[in-house]
Amino acid sequence: MPDVIYQLLLEWGGVFRPYVRDIALAMVATCLVVFGDDLNRLVRRQISSLHFIWRTLIFIALCAFGYGALTIFLTPVVAAQLGKLTNLWLPWVCLTIFIALGMLAQRRRQL
Repeated sequence: MPDVIYQLLLEWGGVFRPYVRDIALAMVATCLVVFGDDLNRLVRRQISSLHFIWRTLIFIALCAFGYGALTIFLTPVVAAQLGKLTNLWLPWVCLTIFIALGMLAQRRRQL
């Protein structure tokens, strides 16, 4: 019986394997949504003394290019780390991360 359960768990992990990059993208995007306000607040504090036009241009650059660049650069890093996991652990780690992100979003009143 334990071998059957073990094989089922391995197969379940195999279902996740082709989608590791998509899962990583979802994790990075979720983190940016949850922590984006903090990053915006930090940048706002740093540029508060600048002229309105400069503040606006910097905010546009942050939103249009900064978050895009973070997504592009962090997704492969997260995907590589997830790719190192065995099929046995991959689904559990993914589920745990998404549950933790959901709890964090709830705590930060994002949901």
